[in-house]
Formats: sequence, C-alpha cells, structure tokens
Amino acid sequence: MILSSILCIILNFIMYTAFGSLVTRRKKGEAWSLPMTVIIGFFLYYSLFFFFCVPMMLRFQTLTSMSYLWLGVVVFVVLLSGILNGSRWYYKIKEIGAKVKAEPVFFVGFVLLCLIQVILVVNAYNFTLDATYYVGNVAASVQTDTMNIYDPYTGMWQDHFEMRYFFATYSMNDAVMCRLTGLHALVQTKTIMTATIIILIQLLYYKIAQALFDGNRKSELLMLFFMTVANFAFISLYTPSNFLLTRTFEGKAIVGNLVLVAIVYLYMMLLQKHQSFQIWMMLFLICFGATTISSSANMLVPATLSVLLIPLVFIKKDWKIIPKYIICMLPGLIMALTYVAYVKGYFVIHTY
Repeated sequence: MILSSILCIILNFIMYTAFGSLVTRRKKGEAWSLPMTVIIGFFLYYSLFFFFCVPMMLRFQTLTSMSYLWLGVVVFVVLLSGILNGSRWYYKIKEIGAKVKAEPVFFVGFVLLCLIQVILVVNAYNFTLDATYYVGNVAASVQTDTMNIYDPYTGMWQDHFEMRYFFATYSMNDAVMCRLTGLHALVQTKTIMTATIIILIQLLYYKIAQALFDGNRKSELLMLFFMTVANFAFISLYTPSNFLLTRTFEGKAIVGNLVLVAIVYLYMMLLQKHQSFQIWMMLFLICFGATTISSSANMLVPATLSVLLIPLVFIKKDWKIIPKYIICMLPGLIMALTYVAYVKGYFVIHTY
C-alpha cells in the first residue's frame, strides 16, 4: 500500500505538470517556473474534470463510465503536453539537477520539511463530521458505482442532489481515482491527497519566499522553516493551519491554505506586472478551480479578490483592472447565487 500511495502521489504531480504546462508554457528559451506550473496544473485539472463530471451526473451515468472517460481525457492531455513541452521538461530537469548540486543544503532542507509534515499529518488520527463526508462520499460512490446519489453518512439513497456538494466535484475525482487504481477511499483521501496538498502548499510557500528574498537561499529556507513552525504552533480550531494539519484532504483546507495563498501570491505578481495576460489567466483558473473544490470558496474567493484588487485599481491608477476583477469573481458569485436559489426552493435536481 505504501508503494502504491507513493506512485499515485508521483502520478498526481506528473498530471498537474502536464496540465499546467499548457498554461505556463513560454517561447523556446524563456524561463518558466515548475512549482507554479504544478500549482496551476492542479486547478486546471479540477476545472476540466468539473466540465466532464457534472454532465455525467445529470445523465445519471455510472462512476465506471466517468472513470474511463476521464482516463481518456488525462491520457490525451498528458500526451499532447508531452509533445508540446517535452523538450522544456528535459531542460528543466537538467536545470534543477544543476541547482541541487550548487545549493544542496537548501534543497535537502526543503525536502526534509515536506517529508516531516507529510509523515506527521498522514499518520495523525483525525475524525470529524466533514472528514466522514469526504471519505464516506467517495466510498459510497465506489461501492454503488454512482456519483453523489447516496448519503455518505447513512448510506441511504437521496431523491435529489445536494447542491452544496454537487458542483464541488473534487471528491468525485477521488472516487474516479479509486475506481481506476483499486485503492480504498481512505487511502486515496487521507494518504495520497493529503500528501499531495501538503507538497503543493510547500511549493507555493517557496514561490512566495523566492519573490520576497530574491534568491537569498538562507532567508528562503528560514521562511519555509518558520512557516512550518507557525502552522504547527496554531492550536485554535478556526485557523487555516488547523485545517492544514488535521483536515488536509478536505475542500476547506485546500481553499484556506492553497487557493487564498495562491491568490495573494498572484497579487504580488500583479503589483509588478498588472497588465500581464498570463497572470490574470492563472488567477481566473485558480478562482474557477476553487469553486470545484469546495463551496466555501464561493464566498471566500470573491471577498479576497475584493480586498486585494480594488486597492490595486488605485495603486496602479488603471480602471481596466475592474473588468478583469469582475471576471475572476464571476465563478464564485454564480455558484453562490445558484446555491441560494436552491435553498430558497427555486429549483431542485432529482436523482431519478
């Protein structure tokens, strides 16, 4: 099981790199960031999965059908990205190898910080009602070969889709992976995705440290170390750190620790290049991808965008930022209004 889990974690990063390279690819010879490519690939991966999963659920298709459909999509994207970016990946691997040889202390320290957190969190006991949902929904979907139809708490058939979770197709991807790999839902969620999310967050911390300290490896490593200490030091239930270390594989933890921090990082980039189309495209992908991970993003992401981008309009004295800001807010606002309409009884989607 340990070997299978490690292979699945590696597979995740291969897929995210392939997906992300389609967004972050540059002209031949131009520099590009592998950590940012992986992070953007994560959000593009779940965004595309949403567009395939929702229609399949509406047509009451089986989980098996969805699994093989998604397998075909992933294979196609990975092959396409490999054809377009294979040479860039090769040179990036050589570049990273040279950096590791030149600065072994930094990279060994970074890997150790990741491993310590992964080992501690994966092996920690955690039981919450939300954790029951994330594991139970995956297990129920796999056992019944359906998608979001059976109540994960009781195992009873539901006569309609619960809109709070319907559009957040993140957990259905876990079910798809369980169907394709044969791994148990608990392994996929609490081991594979927990380790994956922790590593993604550390890559994001690294990018922020890199932006703040401009190549000073000692300062970057110290920041990464103190970020780890800070996360472990928070004991309140109501902090992103608590979610990161105890409920890592849940949607809220991903929103609080990856999505919002990624938005802040891209805001830092916009302060330097606020007209960059690529940065705005990455910001939109993160905002849309967040809605497919947790419904909590539907309020938190628009709020975060407002806090950061409205002042940016005045800092840069550029009113053209406003339409871009609105476009990035739209996914969350549309999902939030859809859920309000459902709660008010304006519509319901039955499972029969």
